Amino acid sequence: MKVCSINPFMKSVEEKNEEFVLNILHDIKSPILSINIALENIDPQTFGQNTADSSLLNEIYKVNRHNLEYIEKLMENYSVKKGRYQIKQEYFNILNIINEEIFALKFLIIEKNLKLNLVCSSETINVNSDKQLVRQVFLNLLTNAVKYSPNSEEIKIEISKTKKQVLICITNTVSNANTEHSTGLGLGIVKDVLLNLNGKVYHTKNKNKICFYIVLNR
Repeated sequence: MKVCSINPFMKSVEEKNEEFVLNILHDIKSPILSINIALENIDPQTFGQNTADSSLLNEIYKVNRHNLEYIEKLMENYSVKKGRYQIKQEYFNILNIINEEIFALKFLIIEKNLKLNLVCSSETINVNSDKQLVRQVFLNLLTNAVKYSPNSEEIKIEISKTKKQVLICITNTVSNANTEHSTGLGLGIVKDVLLNLNGKVYHTKNKNKICFYIVLNR
């Protein structure tokens, strides 16, 4: 199990940042939890027998449940972090993580009429890494791709593998006005996470297309 040390001179700053993040996560968790409780208590007969309506409620509940579980896991990670963070390595299918984060963004993708194109040579591509940190990486990058893509554009996710590594490429269209935002603070967080996982991320830009490349060890 790998241990990531924190610079002692940055400890007080780090602790303040963690407290701030925990407060934000708590504030976000409360309304999501309230919505899910309300959805669980809706009487189908009162709401109506429309199958489409029932299906929509079910989808909203699933997305909220996924986000709630993710927030709870983040809060757990920050709560147990006292100067050191223990990376928990395990084998898992990277496709499951990507599909789960796509699902979490489902309604925003529909609202913007975006097309998701997932290209992969295999149905199972396992990596040996920290699942929650990897989930954080893809949630960040996919959220940016969806957020900064103009309406009705395509987001392409390509996954390939070698004996030792997995390469994921996320490509989306972005306007010149949004280029700086899509490569800002979030990318710095992603770089820090992948550095601790012995992975890496880099990006290229060609005209109005941005490609983010993520490298993970198998």
